[in-house]
Amino acid sequence: MIKIIIILGESGSGKSTIEKALKSFSYEKIISYTTREPRNNEIDGADYHFISKKEFNKLSEKNFFAEVGCYRGWYYGSASEDCTDKKVAVLTPHGMRQLKKVDNLKIYSFYIKVPRRDRLIKLLQRGDDIEEAYRRSVSDIGMFDGIEDEVDHIIDNNGYDKTPLELASIIHILSQEEK
Repeated sequence: MIKIIIILGESGSGKSTIEKALKSFSYEKIISYTTREPRNNEIDGADYHFISKKEFNKLSEKNFFAEVGCYRGWYYGSASEDCTDKKVAVLTPHGMRQLKKVDNLKIYSFYIKVPRRDRLIKLLQRGDDIEEAYRRSVSDIGMFDGIEDEVDHIIDNNGYDKTPLELASIIHILSQEEK
């Protein structure tokens, strides 16, 4: 059985930073494919595989992806071949639900719960445009409704009282427990 960690959380909850911290425990990131343009400082093949919509559709038709999603008109997907042991992915609830249906995958899912106010402040502190921070926060509304009933673990991080490395350690320990 292949074991994969899935991290979920609303914008600004620290998902990607925790994902990077899990490298300390020998986990590797599943690098998703996307049709959106790279943001500043994003590297093709490291942050995402940036491809055209046409390429994405061709791969999708060939059942290349284990999960796919659409967000703001851009497509995202995780390659089936990348879903191997000791991998971690940051996904939406929709993506997690799809991976849970894949045979021979054992999913350990973690919802990083941070109050909206804390997340908005964090987005602004890291330099996000105020309108973009607000838009991202609003776009999360509804997407995570009921997620606490679907994940294996909920990790509260009010006020970001736990560091990304502490959260990665918690995730590592909990994912070692047999479900």
